[in-house]
Amino acid sequence: MKKSIFTLVFLAFMAFASAQTLQFEFDGRVYENNEVIICSEPSEIGELMLEMQIRNLTNETIPVVVSKEEIKLIDGTENSFCWGINCYGADTYESRPYNLAGNAVSSSNELSFHHYLDLTYSGDPANFAVGTSVVRYSAYSSDDPDNKICLVVWFAYGAESINENQVVLGHAYPNPASSMVRFNYELPSVANASVSVYNLLGQEVLSQGLNELQGQAVLSVADLTEGIYFCNLKVDGRTVKTEKFIVRK
Repeated sequence: MKKSIFTLVFLAFMAFASAQTLQFEFDGRVYENNEVIICSEPSEIGELMLEMQIRNLTNETIPVVVSKEEIKLIDGTENSFCWGINCYGADTYESRPYNLAGNAVSSSNELSFHHYLDLTYSGDPANFAVGTSVVRYSAYSSDDPDNKICLVVWFAYGAESINENQVVLGHAYPNPASSMVRFNYELPSVANASVSVYNLLGQEVLSQGLNELQGQAVLSVADLTEGIYFCNLKVDGRTVKTEKFIVRK
């Protein structure tokens, strides 16, 4: 009996010790751990920027570190971030600790993620930004680096190539899907359209051309593992619409 009580107390302590102490949010919207965000509206100079906030869920001040993992970068682009009072260059992957008071949330100008043209890139400027870069950002206490919260950001270039009002990509159904998934679509009078499915790492796992200006794209997902996927509708090689769906067996 004593052993059972000790075990329960130990498990409760471990659960408390590993409880989430931070969360990503912005303007009152709370993001789940490892949630995927698509950033696809570049500035006039080709920069994609996403602002974010971190909330301290504890009563104690936490020395928060922000780090990045570049899962996939488009050729000719770089990634950086700002946290606290510092902005870090593309070659920095982990910030210095910045204290966040108990029950406080960072201001909207203290944390931001940036994706932009590498000024040394010598490729064709007309094609420098076609595709999607994928970067995972993490936040954690410098005293507890294993207890992380993460966001996966897709920096998608090329979505502005066609007026979004001219294109329709319906929601996935069924969703979750186990063997087949369908999307209704409508296109303007353009050629060379397709739908492509990507996993969370930005890897293309399925692709299908579209031969009609409107109809239904039917994709087999029977060979895909369970998880979250994204279907991109592309026109002339540029992504113009994206829908998320789940594969569950």
